[in-house]
Amino acid sequence: PVPPPHRSGRLAHVLIGLLEKDPAQRMDAATARHLLREALVEPASPAPTPTRRGRRLWPVAVAILAVGAVVAGFLLTRSTPGDRTAPPPSPITTPSTAPTTAGTTTAPATRGVELPTGWQMRDDGTGFKVPVPDGWQFGRDGDGRALWRDPSTDRLLLIDQTRSPKPDPVQDWRNNEAARRSGYRDYQRVRLESVSYWDSAADWEFTYTLDGTPVRVLNRGFITARDQAYSIYWRTPAATWADHRDDLQVVLDGFVPART
Repeated sequence: PVPPPHRSGRLAHVLIGLLEKDPAQRMDAATARHLLREALVEPASPAPTPTRRGRRLWPVAVAILAVGAVVAGFLLTRSTPGDRTAPPPSPITTPSTAPTTAGTTTAPATRGVELPTGWQMRDDGTGFKVPVPDGWQFGRDGDGRALWRDPSTDRLLLIDQTRSPKPDPVQDWRNNEAARRSGYRDYQRVRLESVSYWDSAADWEFTYTLDGTPVRVLNRGFITARDQAYSIYWRTPAATWADHRDDLQVVLDGFVPART
């Protein structure tokens, strides 16, 4: 436990909130920013003693902002909201048209999965591991979610996660589809259904047009523990969807969550 801060005045609440050990209880970045702004506002009174105290708070506040930036970056990838387990915004997400393929039910991954040649287990520092082909480039989307992209084919693998799972993955995808489908040009649902994967899971498969090219997406949302859920977002050009189905299966079979 962190000892209570002394002589921190109006900043005590921010310090305590940012240093909370439990990520689920830790103060979020927006709240920290709001409280810091309030603490740094100089009083309206011209009296010199409040003014001096305001100046003394600045160095402490700058240090807290630095800590807050690190914490906020961690929280962004560690505890994204449940309803954001949906496809990322346009620049990142894109489905495509191609024949529907079966084989959507798979058993939970095990730590003993043997990867094909040319693959390796990758992570983003938040606890999960996922098979990724060699040569794929790591990055993050605008919401801080981990993604790997194949520079030669523009295939994309994105992992989203939440510490507050929605109880029904199928209904969660239906809600996401209703809210997001208008953002995809030429959107067409391929299927949206429950699948057998970890504790509970659903697949949302759809196509759309990205920069003039038809693409296809599988977004699998699944729960691995009471306080942990993920989505695996896999996108390929529609014309090559079937060619890379085996690669998608490697990803699904080899995924290892942070908690079960």
